[in-house]
Amino acid sequence: MIRLLLCCTLLMIEACANLEEFPSPFIIESKQIHITEYPNAFNPSIVRWRGKLLLSFRNISNPKDSYNSSDIGLAWVDDDFQIIGRPQILHLTKKGLKPYHRAEDARLIDVGGHLFMIYSDNEDTIISKGGYRVYIIELIEQNGKFIILSKEKLERYEGENPSLREKNWTPFNYKGTLFLSYSLNPHLVLKPLMGTGDCETFTLSNRSLPDWSWGELRGGTQSLRVGNRYLTFFHTCLQTNSEHSDGKDMLHYFMGACTFEGEPPFAMTDISPEPIIGRGFFSGTIYKQYWGSWRGIFPGGFIFDDTNIHIVFGRQNRELWMVKLDKKGLLESLIPVSN
Repeated sequence: MIRLLLCCTLLMIEACANLEEFPSPFIIESKQIHITEYPNAFNPSIVRWRGKLLLSFRNISNPKDSYNSSDIGLAWVDDDFQIIGRPQILHLTKKGLKPYHRAEDARLIDVGGHLFMIYSDNEDTIISKGGYRVYIIELIEQNGKFIILSKEKLERYEGENPSLREKNWTPFNYKGTLFLSYSLNPHLVLKPLMGTGDCETFTLSNRSLPDWSWGELRGGTQSLRVGNRYLTFFHTCLQTNSEHSDGKDMLHYFMGACTFEGEPPFAMTDISPEPIIGRGFFSGTIYKQYWGSWRGIFPGGFIFDDTNIHIVFGRQNRELWMVKLDKKGLLESLIPVSN
């Protein structure tokens, strides 16, 4: 049955078909999240923080120069993912660096009662691949506002390349310590040495994946422990055509899920046999992009309870969305990864 589903999905892509014709059966609902003050906010993350839901989002700070400018904001949401109160834009750079500042795609995570945000930024350099590095900030709330308690630029780690753009590192909490998945396969886990800018290699594991034909696995959401293993939602991209691209070849961004061991070496254990697709993931309003045409979504965070999983994602670099999954159905859909 799995092999048949894989063949059908590949045939759909090759045949320029409607990718949303057969949505994943464990999807319960999806809905757009609206922030009145920032109508074009996108690429969110979410964390359950002190009994409430905290959402991060990316916002183009200068619409006339979307290539060079974006900020990250925070907003509380209720259980229906409606905004509560007034959102806050974080001041991530020193005064005077604003014209070149493009903070991107935060991930929120609670580590032992400490609230961390991991994101990428070019900081004070011009926009370039080598200029982007990953940052960690710890946030505290005072008088209803979030304040940056500490900020760490990660500059030295295994495989560091001055010309490589760094982004999409996946944070997770192991025994009250923050770890980062630099890559998912091989699964390279780094331990940031706070206060130094260094990361030490903690574990490295490699597994042989089943047939995954939708591009390289890249980070998406944070990883959260579900039972005795960690669950994360990744993204991949593939140059192809579909009904949603009017038959034109362009990048399509897909979402999948995988799990890895709850103890070192944190080797991957299971993965989605095909992309997770819901209504509206590829269809809907198409926006002009500053770097070319593409279709799809970008997952950035999730929460879960006994029965459901809620993932927040960005669509087309202009919209915030939430998709609700049946937890049991999602986990049962995953297939084992070989040693």
